[in-house]
Amino acid sequence: MRSLALERMSVDRPDEQLVNAARAGDRAAFSALFARDRDLVYAYAYARLLNREDAEDAMQDTFIRAYQSLERLRGAGAWQPWLMRIARNLCHDALRRKRVRRTEPVDPEWLDGGPSPEMLLVTAERRRELNAAVEALPEKYRVPLLMRFAAGRTRREIAVALGVPESTIIGRMARAMRLLRRQLGEEWRG
Repeated sequence: MRSLALERMSVDRPDEQLVNAARAGDRAAFSALFARDRDLVYAYAYARLLNREDAEDAMQDTFIRAYQSLERLRGAGAWQPWLMRIARNLCHDALRRKRVRRTEPVDPEWLDGGPSPEMLLVTAERRRELNAAVEALPEKYRVPLLMRFAAGRTRREIAVALGVPESTIIGRMARAMRLLRRQLGEEWRG
């Protein structure tokens, strides 16, 4: 049985070493790749599919496909972009199969100190408005926005997940915020 220290050392190894070890049958190396990248894959899948269960399924399927196809990866150093391409394709297929999307609202943080029933009602209505506005955004704006604010991913991680430059992510997030402000009106501008 491997110790926790050995597990941490595996996670700290470069992708290329872990991929080569995983290709040679080292399951711990693949586990280290999984531990390193599962949150990024999940964040992307959730931002695209807007459903926790579907995002978990997509994340798991991504790693299963990656494990089964390791020998097809050209250049072991290209692990993360290759992995995210698999995730993007799986999410695209899932959305194509689903004609009607089920959505799960983005969880807001509740106000401290027992709010009144009226305040709860106003908060719930504003949350519904915001969720509807976010869902109405074009996918190229909605996905980076949700990955950043709902999943806490960095711009760099989002750029890798989407396969675009970080500057594109910055522009898309700024455009998404402008669209939301315009759609939600003056009362949301604070």
